[in-house]
Amino acid sequence: MDTDIEYRIKHLPEDALFIKLRLNGNSDTLSLVRKIIDAAVDHLSLSVALLNDLKLATTEACTNIIRHAYKFDALKYYDIEIKISDNLLMVELLYTDPSFEPDKIPVPDLKKMNEGGLGVYIIKNIMDYVKYTTDSESGNVSLRMVKLLDKLPKSEG
Repeated sequence: MDTDIEYRIKHLPEDALFIKLRLNGNSDTLSLVRKIIDAAVDHLSLSVALLNDLKLATTEACTNIIRHAYKFDALKYYDIEIKISDNLLMVELLYTDPSFEPDKIPVPDLKKMNEGGLGVYIIKNIMDYVKYTTDSESGNVSLRMVKLLDKLPKSEG
């Protein structure tokens, strides 16, 4: 399935919507991210539940960057790229975190509900495809999240 999704991303139609932003490590930018997702998918007539899930997954990912990688440092920046077609929504976050090791993200114990620690779990349960790519030399990290819109039940999209 991963190769199919990568292929679909690479071959998005020319009229796919493309948005690129650079945001700082201040949590005040999260409301802007939610508004942009909301506006970007407006033409797709998605269900309210799905729209809220997409905004939740995206803001959880941004929150992880702001909180864990940048420690709320508004002088640090990350990029967000959004690509949308009728059948696919991709959000890619590009940032720097030399110490980040995606393989070491713990799986949360859902029987012990602690504050925090559920962000990646939530993202993986909402999105159809989640892939971290890291460059240990530069410390650059890419998080690519994809939701397949053409595979939704008719009541979802």
